[in-house]
Amino acid sequence: MINSDVDAHTQALIRHLDEELNRAGFRTLSCGDSSSEWKWSGKAGPQKEVAEIALTDRFPYGPPDVVLPNRHGHTSWHRDARGVLCLWDTHAQGDLPWLDVPTLLGRVKEWIENDDAGWANDAPALDLEAYHHPHRLLRGQRIEYPLLVIDDWNAVAGHWFRVKSPGEYGRMDLAGGRRLAPKIRVKSKSRKKKGHGAGNFLDGVAVDLGEMAAPLVSNADLLAALGKHRAPAAAVLGAGQPVLLVCRYTRLGAVGLIGFWLTRQGGQLIRPYFEVAERLSSQRRRAGWHAEVVKDRTVAVIGAGSVGAYVTDMLHRSGVRHLLVHDFDTLKPGNLVRHVAPSQYVGAPKAHAVKMVAADRDVAHQINVGTSVRSLGDAVNLLREHDLVVDCTGDRLTWQLLLAASGIAERRFLHVAVEGHGQYGRVDVCPPFDGAAALPADGVQLLALAEREGGCGDPVSPTPPVAAFETAAIGARLAIRILAGEPIPPAGERRELFPVNP
Repeated sequence: MINSDVDAHTQALIRHLDEELNRAGFRTLSCGDSSSEWKWSGKAGPQKEVAEIALTDRFPYGPPDVVLPNRHGHTSWHRDARGVLCLWDTHAQGDLPWLDVPTLLGRVKEWIENDDAGWANDAPALDLEAYHHPHRLLRGQRIEYPLLVIDDWNAVAGHWFRVKSPGEYGRMDLAGGRRLAPKIRVKSKSRKKKGHGAGNFLDGVAVDLGEMAAPLVSNADLLAALGKHRAPAAAVLGAGQPVLLVCRYTRLGAVGLIGFWLTRQGGQLIRPYFEVAERLSSQRRRAGWHAEVVKDRTVAVIGAGSVGAYVTDMLHRSGVRHLLVHDFDTLKPGNLVRHVAPSQYVGAPKAHAVKMVAADRDVAHQINVGTSVRSLGDAVNLLREHDLVVDCTGDRLTWQLLLAASGIAERRFLHVAVEGHGQYGRVDVCPPFDGAAALPADGVQLLALAEREGGCGDPVSPTPPVAAFETAAIGARLAIRILAGEPIPPAGERRELFPVNP
């Protein structure tokens, strides 16, 4: 019943599209029970050139394939290796605009006009992958796609390098720095153990293509891109070994990276593409618009438990490069439910675990681990030495210590806590801005905690993980706004999370 309802829905949309295309002068070339059997031919654009439209299996939740046969052989942007026009980016597809024929044909007309104008007013699309086929690795029953990860383009630019052969999930990493030229390797018949020897490495060369006036689409284009590296690349290929050609290019000022896995097969150059990621720059582009402002701010976070770990981690992800975290409590298996650290750090100090998680993401800007904050003097110095201190201990004694230190140092701090084991989350500005009144106390309902574990016999808190995460997110958001000099609620924020029913 469900399948028949789905088919009826799809067929109704196809019939409507067919009628509208016929009214627009398009002839139905083929039809059938499945969407992929439907094709039309007609005229589009200012010069009324031939346009062919074909549905795919994804219809109606994927656009039709539109091809301009008279433009085959003409290198152009926004067209894939099959000649299919790229008419909508992913952000413009939500309303299924291709179901309206005037909109569809108007978009084809717009594409033709932009192509004839040389894409003069084009957005800086970095889509060289669209003009090539991907390199696929068959791992058992799973297909993987290679991905080369580099920290910094300048580490390889204009030089040869070596990478480790694709590991699990197809990831490749650099194996050493720049090289002058590749060494031609001779396969050893005596090597018995898989995973050892030169066969685990691949030779690559990095070239800068500069500003791209047209897509790089042919073997001739690739060979020209090699430049002075063409002869050594030919030697490697002639020895039956692949060459990884990694290209950096710009389009209207935007920077893109792409790799080509070059091999010789039957005298032909085979050139599937693979993805290349410049890790640090790509991560920092996604850190948010505050990253540039907060990167030089100094922040100390006291407490690296469930709340403090996520506050610290979110600040690090958001571009804060000078972070100090305090907590010498040990990470235990039960903590993993509400902690940023994975299981390999069980047994380590929680602050060290937070540091290592961040270092795995961005080794260039590591989190530092501080000593315990035990005295009033420690707290005063901490407040004076940092742009912001965030207390995530959830401990009333630490809060009182920092309140006293705040009065001496004349500096504010944030107190971030989950109350009532998840009933409330609150972030207090201490003292509040502009002489505002402090946030009111929460009406927490007392809970009888029966679950206990070893050690000192502390009860196990049933705080839901999302309560810790949401509270940490509020704390990190207010911290970022303070560091950026943006206004926040003068006393902070409190939020009811999980009221407990009697």
